Amino acid sequence: MNNKIRLFTLAYAGGNAYIYNAWKKSLQPQIELIPIELPGHGARIAEPLVSDVSVIVNDLWQQIQPYFQDQRPFAFFGHSMGSILAFEMIHKVYTETGRYPVTSMFSGRVAPHIASRKEWSHLPDQVFIEKVVTLGGIPDVILEHKELLEMIIPVLRADFRLVEQYRYHKQYEAFPFPITVLTGEQDQMTTIDIEAWSEYSSFPTTFKSYHGGHFFINTCAEQVLADIRMILLQHERSISL
Repeated sequence: MNNKIRLFTLAYAGGNAYIYNAWKKSLQPQIELIPIELPGHGARIAEPLVSDVSVIVNDLWQQIQPYFQDQRPFAFFGHSMGSILAFEMIHKVYTETGRYPVTSMFSGRVAPHIASRKEWSHLPDQVFIEKVVTLGGIPDVILEHKELLEMIIPVLRADFRLVEQYRYHKQYEAFPFPITVLTGEQDQMTTIDIEAWSEYSSFPTTFKSYHGGHFFINTCAEQVLADIRMILLQHERSISL
């Protein structure tokens, strides 16, 4: 029986599936990495953008459904906005298949029931971009090219609107599997809001922090990937026993 774990990854606001391609070298062949693409992003750039979480979740389920034809173990990883989508996708997969992941990782995001305090999506372009730049999420190569910046602004607005509008009212039961929460030491989140993730699993929650701001998954990629690999292979071994 092939017990190699599948890891589904979801990107941050303005990102796309491509950002996770560099992870394959560190994770494969023991871990099958499956970056998920949102409508209007990356390879799906020609499609309309969507800010409704329920619509996106249904869309993404259609995208990954073929991977659930077998009984391979799986996990989810999401960063920032991707954590929201990973959280909702876990419940969607359970609803459709009756299966939960063996573990999952939520990165750069406070617990789901804590609403975003940012209201940036409606701001004028220049002010909006200035706000996003404070997070460190726009590469200089894009900021220096007007055409590229004009292409990404609608994507960023749609994604920020998704995060700002998202509301979770604790309608799901706690996960029956362990979760890990990853954060940057210089990110703008309170310890209380981060530790609130412990309410979301019936197992003890693991918290890992990294030197860096909101995009520590890029600046501390080597350490982050080493931890992800360790977490997933640990679960692979426990499944094989």
